[in-house]
Amino acid sequence: MRIGAIDSALAQPWANLFKFAAQMGFAGVELGVRQDYPETELWRKEGREKLKEYSAGSNVAIASICLHAYWHFSFASSEESTRRRASEIAQEAAAIASEIGARNLLIPVTSAEGVAAEEARERWIQGMKSCAGTAEDYGVIYALENVGQPFAETGEQLASIVDEIDSPAVKVYYDPGNAVHKDLDPLADIGVLGERISQVHMKDPGGEYLGEGRMNIPSVIKALKEVGYSGWIILETRATDDPLKAGKKNLEFLRKLL
Repeated sequence: MRIGAIDSALAQPWANLFKFAAQMGFAGVELGVRQDYPETELWRKEGREKLKEYSAGSNVAIASICLHAYWHFSFASSEESTRRRASEIAQEAAAIASEIGARNLLIPVTSAEGVAAEEARERWIQGMKSCAGTAEDYGVIYALENVGQPFAETGEQLASIVDEIDSPAVKVYYDPGNAVHKDLDPLADIGVLGERISQVHMKDPGGEYLGEGRMNIPSVIKALKEVGYSGWIILETRATDDPLKAGKKNLEFLRKLL
C-alpha cells in the first residue's frame, strides 16, 4: 500500500501542495474540486500541464481526484438538468484523470432533498451505468464513496450498487472513518466489499490525530490486507493549526502499521 493525502489535509494551494507533500514523505496527493470545478486548473489544459510538472518535479503522484462537486450536482436529484450535469462531470473528469495519470475518481454517493432512498439509489445506478463506458475507455475508475446516505452506507449496500452497475470501471472508495461515524462496522464492510475496493480514505473520528479517535485503525489495516487490498491509503485527516506537524505524525502512524 502507498500513502497519500487529500489536499485539504495538508492545507496548501496546489502550487505548493506537491513540494509540501514530498517534504513529509507522502507518495501521492488527492486533488479535490467543488461546485466551481470548471474554474480549477484541472479543467484547463494549461493548468493540467502545471499539475503534471508539479508532480514530476516533486516525485509525488496525483493519486486521485475527489469530486466534491457531487454534493451540489447529484445523480439523485429530481432535476433532469442536475443529473445531466452530474453525467457531464463524470465524463469530463474521466478524460482529465487519464491525462494526468490519476486512476481513481472519488464520487461521493449523495442524496437530494425530497428524494426517497430507493429512488436515489436507482438514479445513481442508472447515472453511473450511462457514464461507465467512458471510464472504461479512458482506463480510470469511478470509485463510489460511502458518505452516510441511507441507501449507500454499508458494505452490503455499496456492493449491491456496484454489482448492479456491472462495470469494471465502477468500484468503491471506502472510508472506514465514515462508517465509524455512523456507528457501523468497517471490518464487516471490508470483508463484504473485498476486491470492489479501489481506494481508501483514512481518518479517525473523535481524534486530533490518527490513533486518538474511536476507530481501531490496526484492525482496519489488517482487514484490508486480508482481502488483498494493495492500493492507496489517502489521509483525510485534520490539517490542524500546524499541517506539517500533523501530516508527519499521521504518516508515521500509518507507516508503522504497514
